[in-house]
Amino acid sequence: MIQRITLIAASVALGCLATLVPVFTSLYVANKDVQRRDRLELSEFADKAVMRTDLVTYQAIAALSDLDREPGAPCSPSNLEQAARVIYNYRYVQDAGTYADGHYLCSPLLGDVRNQDLTLPPPDYRSNDGYLVWFEQKSPLSDVRKDIQMGRDGHYVSIDPGSYVDLIDPARRPIAVVQITTGRLLAISAGADPDDMLNAWKHSGNVKSDEWNYAVAHSSTRPLGVVVMSPRSSVAGDWPKLLAAWLTIGVFAGAALGWLAYKRVSRQLSFPATLHWAISRRKIDVVFQPIVRLADNQCAGAEALVRWTLNGRAISPEVFVRVAEDNHLIQPLTDLVLEKTIAQLGKLLTANPSFYVSINVSGEDLQSFRFLNLLTASLNGTGIAPAQIRIEATERSFMNAEATRGFIAAFRAAGHPIYIDDFGTGYSSLSYLQTFEVDVLKIDKSFVDTIVQDTASSVVAPHIISMAHELGLQIVAEGVESGAQVTWLRDKGVQYGQGWYYAKAMSAGDLAKWLGKHRMPREANSMPAM
Repeated sequence: MIQRITLIAASVALGCLATLVPVFTSLYVANKDVQRRDRLELSEFADKAVMRTDLVTYQAIAALSDLDREPGAPCSPSNLEQAARVIYNYRYVQDAGTYADGHYLCSPLLGDVRNQDLTLPPPDYRSNDGYLVWFEQKSPLSDVRKDIQMGRDGHYVSIDPGSYVDLIDPARRPIAVVQITTGRLLAISAGADPDDMLNAWKHSGNVKSDEWNYAVAHSSTRPLGVVVMSPRSSVAGDWPKLLAAWLTIGVFAGAALGWLAYKRVSRQLSFPATLHWAISRRKIDVVFQPIVRLADNQCAGAEALVRWTLNGRAISPEVFVRVAEDNHLIQPLTDLVLEKTIAQLGKLLTANPSFYVSINVSGEDLQSFRFLNLLTASLNGTGIAPAQIRIEATERSFMNAEATRGFIAAFRAAGHPIYIDDFGTGYSSLSYLQTFEVDVLKIDKSFVDTIVQDTASSVVAPHIISMAHELGLQIVAEGVESGAQVTWLRDKGVQYGQGWYYAKAMSAGDLAKWLGKHRMPREANSMPAM
């Protein structure tokens, strides 16, 4: 009792833990989620910024190409008209004109300045495809303004650096544009720190900061890149939506996990513990159902079955046997069945050498000599022949052929016939029947139910019977409930039947009385014994 209370207390504690952990975890996850969203959003913004950089640069290159199409002499009316058209057509181009030998010659804004000696210094950068770039070129029209100027083949265009960073952004996140080859800033948002932005660029945005997130992006067409930055968010800053959302998720998840944990722990610990208690204190009962020879209605043997009554309520064997299998209790349960079978039917078996009892074993006991050694020791000195204790195993026990073949052969070598129980419901195939040496197939009740009916599954039983005959195996039909079934089975060459038509499972004492009344032959169409 104390053990069960301890287990229940453990399940409650685990349920509480499962309830609280998601709530506290949600705070951590919410903070991580905010950071992830920030990085993703900033990365997307960097991609947009580099698209602007590509667009401005493309317009400058396209404008130079348009200037080169005018075949007229430099500074001719047609040449200046073409330059004016370029300025009008390209929104980021502020001026366009002609230069030669380090001097401005003319533009629509400057006019013809060939006689004014307006010098143009050497370019800051020369690209491999022939473009010249002046990063901070002071305009002859202004004492303070410095443009980015690009030239080729004697033509130039001027671009306001602000065009590169002039994005519509309600958050007003700082942007910097970097010329990758030289590592020089081309443009930067007002108020941003150039050294800070260059440092972030050099470290690919991986800068440790409690206040800012950084992201970088590269142009796919030109040697240009951008750096963007934004303030780091916090859970508290997004309290109305993110924190509330994650806490709500945490509370619901915690409640659900707590309930599931309690149910699972109470089911997986309390019930198995009770079953272990019942097995160790021999509270599991063993009953026996007769197996009748169809040819003469003589009882040839019986199957040992387990029953368990807990607090006045019968627990289904399908439930507690599966729990025993899942919790390493199946071997102690099988040992108890063997012990009670020999104790309760020992005298009957020794007095009737042709009578037998079949015992169900698990797949675990077909993968070692443990149960065979126990069985041999238990029969020693009892006068019970090995053939009177027969071994039943379900089809799934035969799945691992390499692990079970030798042990099945050992059981048969020791004199214990092997039955395949519930045949047809698991992994039935000629391949494993030919691989293993077995003695009897037991047709599952679900197929016996349909043998005198016109249903789709009614063809299964005849196939199983034909298969068994071809392999020289005997057959036991389970779940026989009518005389018509008995007649059909007998006509098909089935040797044995088991089911309520003959008798329900009963105690050893009731079986002895039943055998005293039903050992004489009787017709298959007589009333079932109850």
